[in-house]
Amino acid sequence: MAHSHIQRLLRFRLAPLRALVGAAMVLAVLCSGGCTANRLQRGTISQSSTLTDLQYQQVLDNLAMFACNPDSMAWHVKVNGGVVQVADQGMGIIGANAGGPQQFAPSLGLQRNVLHQWNVDPVIDSNDLELLHIAYRKAVNPEDIEGTIRRDAFEQICELSTGYHIALTREVAMKMVDALHVNATPQRQQKLDDARVALDKLYDRMDEIACRGAVYNPEKLCHNGCQIPSELEFVQEEIIKLCSSICESPYVPIHSLLRQRRNPGLVDQAEDRISALLSLVDEPDDGEPPNLFSIPWINVGCNKKQIPVCACYVGRHTQCGQTCYVWVMPEQAKALRDFTLIILSLAPPDAQDAAPQTNGLGAANSPGF
Repeated sequence: MAHSHIQRLLRFRLAPLRALVGAAMVLAVLCSGGCTANRLQRGTISQSSTLTDLQYQQVLDNLAMFACNPDSMAWHVKVNGGVVQVADQGMGIIGANAGGPQQFAPSLGLQRNVLHQWNVDPVIDSNDLELLHIAYRKAVNPEDIEGTIRRDAFEQICELSTGYHIALTREVAMKMVDALHVNATPQRQQKLDDARVALDKLYDRMDEIACRGAVYNPEKLCHNGCQIPSELEFVQEEIIKLCSSICESPYVPIHSLLRQRRNPGLVDQAEDRISALLSLVDEPDDGEPPNLFSIPWINVGCNKKQIPVCACYVGRHTQCGQTCYVWVMPEQAKALRDFTLIILSLAPPDAQDAAPQTNGLGAANSPGF
């Protein structure tokens, strides 16, 4: 009788413990399966949705800083990747007390670790910072009455075309000469006029070659197997050489062994930078719609109460005891989007030049425009 009484008492005492352990096992199974996957999915979507706001906010804060002082130095961080992690752990323990057979100490432990992380790199290259400086100056001074911002932009275009061996089109080259002609000394203006005449002849020759067409001749090979430059490539080389003299940049022929081989990805980035700068300062021909960035598209104020309730995005900057606010209205959202894309093009992810070859020029060093 006494033995049966003890068994019933133990079953009575262990019933809550069994329920507790069962609940712990169910929670552990849920957290290790679909619950964790759903939380990871929500976390990934939540973090990804902040990327646009992050890009917009740093652009807006920079705009507020340049509205306070146009001679400021721009800042920018490049988002190179991100991490979203969700880790669930569950634990259930039933411990017996040595003081008696009826003493039990159950415990249940659940733990969730959630990690959201962006991998960013600050822009520290002086050339990138100079390009960003031009872009933000244009945003706060879209009219650019004196033409200084446009001239600085075309100087950077000229240096990019020379440094990365990119032949500009006739239209861009002529606009570059016109922009550099503004406020130049008489000697430099004469040099630019001479360059304009020479460029016209080279582009006429390019058009003639393009209309005539070129026939591939496999016999025109160097002793190491590289292709001898065609007539069109030779003219393009002369255009790049002439542009280097305009912006007074050092020129090294692409076929020279002294010239470091360029990573094709870097050349693509340079072309994107040229297109981005042109989008900022280009002046359409008569009859075409005006440049979006030649019209004021941001609102500036020194009092937070000036910001309308319906403003889409707001940036702020405090300098020398003064706070400047910049905001964008709904009808200006497209300009903010396009300007942010331009900023991302001017400060692309870092890439490395390819290592120079030691034996001959090779196909990777063949001219590409």
